[in-house]
Amino acid sequence: MTGGHYTGGCLDASTRRLLDQEAIDQAYRLEDGHFTRSYAHSVFKGGGLAQECLDNGESLFSGNAGTSFGTLVDRAIPATIAGVPLSDIYAVPPDEVLSSGARRGKAYTEWKANLGGKQDVTAEEYWKIQRILDNCARHPVVVDIFDATQDCQATFRHTDAAGHKRKALADGVTELFLWDFKTTSSTWDQLYRSCMDYGYLWQDAWYSDAALACDWPPHRLKFVFAQTVKPFGVRVYTLPTDLVEQAREQIARTLDQIALRRELGYYRSDEDEEEGELVFPAWTRRNGHGD
Repeated sequence: MTGGHYTGGCLDASTRRLLDQEAIDQAYRLEDGHFTRSYAHSVFKGGGLAQECLDNGESLFSGNAGTSFGTLVDRAIPATIAGVPLSDIYAVPPDEVLSSGARRGKAYTEWKANLGGKQDVTAEEYWKIQRILDNCARHPVVVDIFDATQDCQATFRHTDAAGHKRKALADGVTELFLWDFKTTSSTWDQLYRSCMDYGYLWQDAWYSDAALACDWPPHRLKFVFAQTVKPFGVRVYTLPTDLVEQAREQIARTLDQIALRRELGYYRSDEDEEEGELVFPAWTRRNGHGD
């Protein structure tokens, strides 16, 4: 692993003033020869054909209502840390500008044109975001994490031991550790499924390695999870070290495979051309068919 490069995010280093979050996010997503965790994990899950789609500029997932709401919360967290009220970044259209309750028509268009930098949201979305922020403020560990945060949406770039260029966009940066904010509709006893499905184990390994390359001390990535359904609970978790290490090994193999496919220009695997038996996880045999 070679020396990394840190690029500041959306909190001004001296004043903690909130900077342009959208511009920072867009700059991060520009192609610069560095792998992102989301790209690599998509290839890990989807194989060579998924890589072929992504390398051709196609999208594998266009988002849903859950991810759209999560994006609204993601924007609110740095603002909260910077001391910016929710009402300064989001606005709910008053009933008199709506057309039969819908956001359309001249009155609504004129109202929206005068929002400045605010984004319009529904009353329900605003209420839910505020409930999540209120529960963050009631969680002492979250309060400590927010207070220790020096930057948000900061970029860490480095070249790993195998020569693969990687980058990571950290939700929160403190002097000693990175943290990430996640929204979830899961109950707490089912949260592990989201961690596996959405690559959070990979994120832990990917981000902590990136921070280490940029001279942060060794640490475990902290996850702040917030429920998007009642009771809108907020909890802080780290992930099991053995599973994070397993993810780290998967990352290394996957990046090697990505590089080889690009070199050969061949993306298909044996499974794409042969017949096989579907593999079931071991727990399905211990617990019956499961669900």
